[in-house]
Amino acid sequence: MKITATTPGQQDVSALGKSSGSTTGASFQDILAQELAAAKSPANTDIAAVSPTAPIPAALRLDGLTLAEDTINTLDKFSAALGNPTFSAQDLAPFASALEDDTAALVSLKNQLPPNNPLSSLLERVATASYIEAAKLRRGDYHA
Repeated sequence: MKITATTPGQQDVSALGKSSGSTTGASFQDILAQELAAAKSPANTDIAAVSPTAPIPAALRLDGLTLAEDTINTLDKFSAALGNPTFSAQDLAPFASALEDDTAALVSLKNQLPPNNPLSSLLERVATASYIEAAKLRRGDYHA
């Protein structure tokens, strides 16, 4: 019995490697040449020149990095306090307050930065970790 139809997922290996004599549309070289010409056109450079990124003040960068480092240190101290069995829930409450304050300050600094800035994403990640840990403590996830 000869099988002539291909089932889904199978290829006709007899057609592989053979090129068809007739092609329709533009060739790869033509399309590549058009795209390269379009990339070099002055219209694209005008768009890039209209929106230059303004330099971020050094004080803002320093404040952001300092606050991120302080928040990470607070998270580290909070982690050590959680591992210490002598701490009660009341002893951990100041950590939650400090983390909530740090989160608000981080978000405020982040909002002063452009969204595509690497410092902005760092501040967002540290603020997220800080917020989550404070929320977990307030919610009662950590039993002291």
